[in-house]
Amino acid sequence: MDTLRKPLLVPLFFAIGGCQVWQGRDIDSLPPTASLPEQSEPGQVDIRYWMDIPGAEPSALTELTRYPDNPDNIETLNTLQQTQNRADYYGAMAQGFITPPRDGLYRFFVSGDDQVEFWLSDSQTPDGATKIATVPAWTYPDDYEKYSSQGSAAINLEAGKRYYFQIIFKERYGDDHFAVAWEGPNLSRQVVPASAISSWAQPSYPSEEDAVKAYNRGYRIGYFDAQNGLSMNPQYPPLDEDQDGLYDNWETFHGLNPNDPEDASSDRDDDFLTALEEFDLGTNAERADTDGDGIPDGAEFAYNLDPLAPNDAGEDADGDGATNLEEYQQGTDLNDSEDVPVASQAMIDGFVGQYYVGKSFQTLATYRVEDSVNHDWASSSPLQGLPEDNFSVRWNGVFTAPHDSGTREYEFIVRTDDGVRLYLDNNLVIDSWVNRAAATDRYAIALDSGESVPIKMEYFDSIRLASAQLTIVDQQTGDQISQSANVDTPDPGSESSQDSDGDGIPDYWELRYGTDMMAQDAGTVVASGSDVTVMEAYQSNLNPWTLEPISGSEPDSPDTTEPVPTEPDGSVEMSWSVPQKRADGSNLNAGEISHYKIFYGLEENNLDMETQNISKDQTSYVIDGLDRGIWFFSIRVYDTNGLASQPSNVEAFQIN
Repeated sequence: MDTLRKPLLVPLFFAIGGCQVWQGRDIDSLPPTASLPEQSEPGQVDIRYWMDIPGAEPSALTELTRYPDNPDNIETLNTLQQTQNRADYYGAMAQGFITPPRDGLYRFFVSGDDQVEFWLSDSQTPDGATKIATVPAWTYPDDYEKYSSQGSAAINLEAGKRYYFQIIFKERYGDDHFAVAWEGPNLSRQVVPASAISSWAQPSYPSEEDAVKAYNRGYRIGYFDAQNGLSMNPQYPPLDEDQDGLYDNWETFHGLNPNDPEDASSDRDDDFLTALEEFDLGTNAERADTDGDGIPDGAEFAYNLDPLAPNDAGEDADGDGATNLEEYQQGTDLNDSEDVPVASQAMIDGFVGQYYVGKSFQTLATYRVEDSVNHDWASSSPLQGLPEDNFSVRWNGVFTAPHDSGTREYEFIVRTDDGVRLYLDNNLVIDSWVNRAAATDRYAIALDSGESVPIKMEYFDSIRLASAQLTIVDQQTGDQISQSANVDTPDPGSESSQDSDGDGIPDYWELRYGTDMMAQDAGTVVASGSDVTVMEAYQSNLNPWTLEPISGSEPDSPDTTEPVPTEPDGSVEMSWSVPQKRADGSNLNAGEISHYKIFYGLEENNLDMETQNISKDQTSYVIDGLDRGIWFFSIRVYDTNGLASQPSNVEAFQIN
């Protein structure tokens, strides 16, 4: 590709990293087996280069007789990215292992100039490797959207497991670069980092099982050190002063003695797992239920469940119609279909909304069942007993993917005036807990057919207009999903032992009396303003807000009336042109732009509201639901390194 077709990249105040070059190794004179290291090194992969190869097709490289064992030289990458303009007419190949930090669905993306292929195996061996993403021509750096082939399908990966990968890259002439990025559970799209890669090496374990066990131990040690800000120690075997099988740093962190071999058999959190078992499993030695799904770690291990995966509490291991959590709570055998709990939690269609006076759930007003979250209260009170301003709502429900087979992505879209937080499977995925006019936030998640995911949406209104909407869209069909047909919630009016957060208080009671059924805080939270916790109120059969005795009947019937909504007062569409220069006058490549953000308010010197991150591909944005008056707006652009421009000139608009 001709270099004149791309702008020159001359960053002003940041440097592009990602390719650490080590001294090259000439291996032409060595036999192929000698060219492969004996040990896999974490945090880096080797990249092999073959020079003076015509053409742009990867086959021009892979059909060489000296490929893959005799490159011209070998260097090292510490992320899956090469940013430099190295040369013309050459090819490269990198291979190694990728290790995901969490269980779940991942997607991979490639960019490059000229052509790139990314191969991934379903194990640590190359045998199962398939080509999952390609760049067929060329792209700008960090542009993963030019061709549909640049992104892979969603792939289910296990935390701590090594997966073999290979990158094949071919450059013709002009600029040259490539990058492999991924996105997954609680992981926004980013270049695959050093913490997730290790180099390809000769097999060093007698069996696949031994290799997985040894690598899991090494991975957990590296992850533990990184998570707690400790420097990596490459010593092998790992530091273990008392030779009890526990990593010394891990023992110290969890209050054990690295000089006492006996404490490896201790059980500090009474979950029926020893400290050594907790270390090997990756569970928390000081928390009986690491994944917070209501089933202690030891019970999950005994029943062949995953103590690090909260989703399996909602599954049905023996197919008897009761979830694993329901069986554990009622003491029945999770693996015996003949041993069935007496009764399951009654469910109702839609959401249960808990309405509070105050912006931070200060005082419960009531709860009510709602088909969907779709409210535009304008300047009215949401229901009798609540003020027009300064109130909050929490909605709970469980969404079940309605598609018939395979995996699909569903987009959860929230639009609110003012603040909102959205939790999926008890993970915070949208956090816009700020005063603002009506604005939209989005989050997509991949779900298997029939898979269920708990939803918790929290909202507050400050002053003036109030609205809260949730939309769920099937990304494959573009259809909006019916919430009443595909969301259900534990019935607050039907008593059951189901306890989603495992705090000892059943879901129906928490929904009925305005506490959070997805938060393990009943032993510390005080609802009444006294020193009586929610747990103490439940155990004493008291209303947690008034501390009055509960007679056994339900509280007052929930409010089901809706105020008549009114139209919002006005909207403003902001538009801008894509910046071409940095502050010093140097060129700004489009691929360096991450997103935009608009700041606005009713005072020129106090723009106290802001939008969500606006895609780099947009050059306009509508802000609506604005009250009458003069509004002031300014925009900033952010680059891929997180650096922000100075605010643009403030513009004023009159809303009538």
